Amino acid sequence: MLVHGLFGFATIRCGPLTLASYFRGVPEFLRARGVQVYTPRIHPTAGIERRARKLAERIDSALPGRAIHLVGHSSGGLDVRALALLPGWENRILSITTVGSPHLGSPLAELARRRFGPIYRLLQQVGWDHNGFLDIMPERARSWHERTPTPSTIPCFHVAGETPADDVCWPLRATHRILTRLSGANDGLVPLESATAFGQPLVITTADHLRQMNWYSGLPGPALGWRVRAIYRQILRSIAECEGLALTT
Repeated sequence: MLVHGLFGFATIRCGPLTLASYFRGVPEFLRARGVQVYTPRIHPTAGIERRARKLAERIDSALPGRAIHLVGHSSGGLDVRALALLPGWENRILSITTVGSPHLGSPLAELARRRFGPIYRLLQQVGWDHNGFLDIMPERARSWHERTPTPSTIPCFHVAGETPADDVCWPLRATHRILTRLSGANDGLVPLESATAFGQPLVITTADHLRQMNWYSGLPGPALGWRVRAIYRQILRSIAECEGLALTT
């Protein structure tokens, strides 16, 4: 189960055509290796707890009663952690892997709240749930992280990004500079320290936050860049080990 982050989506379609996918080409890469993959759509800006409940509904609808491996990108990694706390779910989750997830928050969320405060207040007035942005402010995120221990019965892993300044895709160059000044190493949106705060290390990648979902790869169609292939091959290896299988591809 591939779980998107804030502003995320499963796919954008026009009739039978898929115009865009959050995990660009990743489901196809995994399915070609015999993996059954689902990409549920949950609320794009809601808080962790609400998104986790919606994720539970989506999984129950697609795979009622089935045990699953969860891979969450960005805030999606927080949602899958919250899902594991819901009654009955710890026994259904075979593994959790978070990719570029802000377990300790990101200073960018606090800066955004200060700069876009009037917009946040407007969203609140019209009833649009934007708690997802507030949940990843560092103080709130650290508090939630401390109250949400790593499940003792579920294998948990993290993929984190440490991207050099000269290798960040153009939409993230400014945020990468800001985070470097405030927090040191980062992937353009999430500090390395934050992304590595949960689970066992799986991959420290130079892929920035957007390239972790195979965006801005420079390749045609759904083809995966080599760094993205490395990420998801390693995730496959960890899942195979959890299943007691040998990975042959």
